[in-house]
Amino acid sequence: MLDIIVYVLSFFITIPLLASFLVYIISMIRERNKLKAFHSAVNWTTILYIIAVTIMLGIIFDRSFVGVVLIFLLISLSLIIFIQWRTGRDVQFKKAAKLLWRISFLLFFILYGCLMIAGIIKYLAT
Repeated sequence: MLDIIVYVLSFFITIPLLASFLVYIISMIRERNKLKAFHSAVNWTTILYIIAVTIMLGIIFDRSFVGVVLIFLLISLSLIIFIQWRTGRDVQFKKAAKLLWRISFLLFFILYGCLMIAGIIKYLAT
């Protein structure tokens, strides 16, 4: 049983686009609202994109990028909190984390596409 869970999870980490699509479809059936379904898909699959990009960077460049990704996320969160503080609003960690999560989805979604193309080119070049 545990093997099945590991295989399904590794499949969705390998192809997070499919996971996003499935979460969107399931949320669309449940919520009957396209915007809520899209937000649900973004929230549930962001971690898959982060993991997939980290693994793809490691495969393409033969180095580990886990620390770089974690430091990037922490610096981004710090920057968001600093901007909240400087604009005079109260610092709201929940809003900052939500904004970081959505920005991370956009960034890692784009990086996933670029790295997929770079990986194909690298594979074809060798």
